[in-house]
Amino acid sequence: MQRVIVIGHGYSIRLSVIRAVAQFGYEVIVIHVGPPVKPLDGYSKYVKEVLYFNRQEGEKGLVKLLLEKCRVVGQKPIIIPTSDFSAFAIDNEDIKKQFSVPHINHEFNSVGYWMNKAHQKELALSVGLNTAGSVVVERTGKDFLIPDGIKYPCFTKPVSSFGAGKKCQRRCNNPKELKTVLAIANKNNITKVLVEDFINISHEYAVLGFSDGKKVVIPGVIKFLRESKRHRGVALAGEVLPVAVFKDLIDKFADFIRQMGFVGVFDIDFLENNGVFYFDEMNIRIGGSGMAILKAGVNLPAMFVKTMCGESVDDMAQVVTHAATFVNEKMAFDDFAEGCMSFREYRRLLASADILFIKDAADVAPYQEFEKQLRKQLFSYKRIAKRLLHIF
Repeated sequence: MQRVIVIGHGYSIRLSVIRAVAQFGYEVIVIHVGPPVKPLDGYSKYVKEVLYFNRQEGEKGLVKLLLEKCRVVGQKPIIIPTSDFSAFAIDNEDIKKQFSVPHINHEFNSVGYWMNKAHQKELALSVGLNTAGSVVVERTGKDFLIPDGIKYPCFTKPVSSFGAGKKCQRRCNNPKELKTVLAIANKNNITKVLVEDFINISHEYAVLGFSDGKKVVIPGVIKFLRESKRHRGVALAGEVLPVAVFKDLIDKFADFIRQMGFVGVFDIDFLENNGVFYFDEMNIRIGGSGMAILKAGVNLPAMFVKTMCGESVDDMAQVVTHAATFVNEKMAFDDFAEGCMSFREYRRLLASADILFIKDAADVAPYQEFEKQLRKQLFSYKRIAKRLLHIF
């Protein structure tokens, strides 16, 4: 039986991959990057084993764990990363000898290069995509040197998504606010910050897709309807849309992926301002709304696994045919726990969605555990106090 290893920090995104590949009978091993406490996706009936990894051990530690615990004699297990850290760590020569992994032109150490947002923007411009004007501000010595000509307001983000999380992503209205953000970057050992012209965003979107290096499948568009307040930049609620009305844009995204030479499942975020679309960034891994695409009928992770096994994916559904709304219960739960919404609003939100990420009639245990955690939060004094602060 073909082994598939799913690696990442968050159980919601891992669960989407687990259920996707389990539909084809693959053996699933989960590596939870976090504390050694059974994660929610560990309750899935499709998971054979959960391994735990301490992020502080770094990329070399993850490589060691994979080589010691996950190899199979006579087979190359397939690794699907669900976080920037795991995508970066497996871009390793020893790993690629023993495992099948997403890659860029079969080159080593290429993932780090393409995690650089400045490099992504250059490629985006070359295929005809719009991008916000930007400049890279670098640390020289102990401090950042701010060049002349920066327009305010501006928006800052680390040049590389790897290891930076959401640190330093904020609007700066003047030089003083920019200096404050750069001081935060300095404190967190971020050496390069992308300073972009500020865009008044009317809508945020994402596309998830699969590429075999030549053919690029982008089945639908994710439109953000509500962003998580706890997790900036992540869709709490949204809508899956067919790609027809975005055809020209989708063609350019596909060209972007082909030009890069990427093989695997990917996520591209883009923005809209007054009918004009702007490329934001590409994630070299499956995105957080992967379950929405799966439940809309297109199985991107299985396409990757089948391709790595030398099988055709031509008979698999490759387009979303109908619009559908979704709610990511994990994001809704975290906003509820943070006091950002009432329990009544939380329940109403879930009841309104066509697609839920955790709840699944064929794999009930994860949602049962999720409900237990929710009931604990109902009577949490800490949550109640936070809720009162949000109200008053």
